[in-house]
Amino acid sequence: MASESRQGNVKSYSVGYQARPRSSSQRRHSLTRQRSSQRLIRTISIESGVSNNTDDDDLRAANEGVADLELDVSETANKGPRRVSSTDAIDNLGSTPSEYIEIPFVKETLDASLPLDYLKQDVLNLIQCLKISKWYNNKKVQPAAQGIKLIKMSGAMTNAIFKVEYPKLPSLLLRIYGPNIDNIIDREYELQILARLSLKNIGPSLYGCFVNGRFEQFLEDSKTLTKDDIRNWKSSQRIARRMKELHVGVPLLNSERKNGSACWQKIEQWLHTIENVDQWVENPGNLDKSLLCKDWSKFKHIVHKYHKWLIEQEHGIDQVNKNLVFCHNDAQYGNLLFTVPVMNTSSLYTAPSSTSLASQSSSLFPSDSNVIVDDIINPPKQEQSQDSKLVVIDFEYAGANPAAYDLANHLSEWMYDYNDSKAPHKCHTDGYPDKEQVLNFLYSYVSHLRGGAKEHIDEEVQRLYKSIIQWRPTVQLFWSLWAILQSGELEKKDALATAREEIGPNGKKYIIKTVLDSPEEDLAENEDEPEAGVSIDTFDYMAYGRDKIAVFWGDLIGLGIITEKDCENSSSFKFLDTGYL
Repeated sequence: MASESRQGNVKSYSVGYQARPRSSSQRRHSLTRQRSSQRLIRTISIESGVSNNTDDDDLRAANEGVADLELDVSETANKGPRRVSSTDAIDNLGSTPSEYIEIPFVKETLDASLPLDYLKQDVLNLIQCLKISKWYNNKKVQPAAQGIKLIKMSGAMTNAIFKVEYPKLPSLLLRIYGPNIDNIIDREYELQILARLSLKNIGPSLYGCFVNGRFEQFLEDSKTLTKDDIRNWKSSQRIARRMKELHVGVPLLNSERKNGSACWQKIEQWLHTIENVDQWVENPGNLDKSLLCKDWSKFKHIVHKYHKWLIEQEHGIDQVNKNLVFCHNDAQYGNLLFTVPVMNTSSLYTAPSSTSLASQSSSLFPSDSNVIVDDIINPPKQEQSQDSKLVVIDFEYAGANPAAYDLANHLSEWMYDYNDSKAPHKCHTDGYPDKEQVLNFLYSYVSHLRGGAKEHIDEEVQRLYKSIIQWRPTVQLFWSLWAILQSGELEKKDALATAREEIGPNGKKYIIKTVLDSPEEDLAENEDEPEAGVSIDTFDYMAYGRDKIAVFWGDLIGLGIITEKDCENSSSFKFLDTGYL
């Protein structure tokens, strides 16, 4: 919490930190800047080198247009982010035809824990330094720090995200990277991903970056989906079609396919990181609290046993890599938006009625389900025209994975209510989609972009249904290890308060004191009207990871990879249906 005392012209602020989600050693307090920082440009180049390996006919569209990226930071007088054509690339770079985008960049950090007045001044100074359109050099509106409104957005568990508002100016989305993140997200690779998506007009526009964050386009009049929206019969079909378009529409690079599954790269990296924290894995209490086991070596052995089994189910690592597609990897409902207006037609948002639908003998639906598969695989053109209004955001975890992993991740998110005021971390296994709901999703996914072809569609749905169950434990393991790293539990915490004196606005001095507070306290008073819901400041990462690993163990037992005798805490495991069609 921030408290203020006055001594002459000196302001003293005591800024409290939560012991659980963050560590004081990782906090870097920013100065309220009195002069403009040097504006640089990050040039992200796109050159040839796309992988042509693909299995399904409808994925061959992913083999056109983009390739390896190189990131360079240089000084330039160019104004604003821009896309440069192949011709310009030849003229300016003197190299082979390519495309690149230029992103404004400032070598400054932003500290979300500063008192609100100072934070607003820092935000405005960064906006001006980056020369963000409409906000910079605007003759009609000259924004002042005191008029800025910062609204903290709910649903973010990796970063602190704010909506930046000012009268008569377009709102901005401010993303301040969270603590304990260096071992989780490769920010340089993330920028390369955003550049590739930008060339295909996917996702919000990127306005500028600073050392620990960036400014993006804020999608006005958009509605974030809820836990109930993703369960809706027709909305689920729409999500499936949009995910198929992403998997098909963004080609993989040769390097991405060569490196293999991104999720398993991260899992191996994170296992190594956790193992190398001094004595952490040697404490059975840590392992029991986070991973529901007592022996690290045994845990790693089971993880690698499962990975080997998974590769065998996919008929070898070469086949796994051949089947890789570009995946979002975090398609939870908080990262899905409906832009408005969306057609308000009740038939688009109702589940099938047993009195109005007849069964179809050739489908994989149970005979008593009364679902007409033709209605799923051939949606009306009027309905498909609304698909573009479903927007996917936040590509921090994007990369190459089997489609089954991305789909398993989305379906697993059905088990969470991140807006639960009491326990947003809790996994509700009864919320996992039932067989009919999964089939509704998969028939929509598999049939989309096939031009109405129905040959072998049941076989492909059946194969993907099975693959999702097999990759589902990977999803749980990934986010369980992520939670350990994100929680800050691995960091050494200094219980002693520290204090620094800095020069603030108008030459006044202020002192920042860093102390460790109890987990209940937060920095909410730093924001204007924070939205309700999960927050990076209050989310219980360790409880979230514990629930995730409970599903991991349950799935491994259900798949016959291990038995309950191989585990110590089987009474805490969570079990989902592991039966194939």
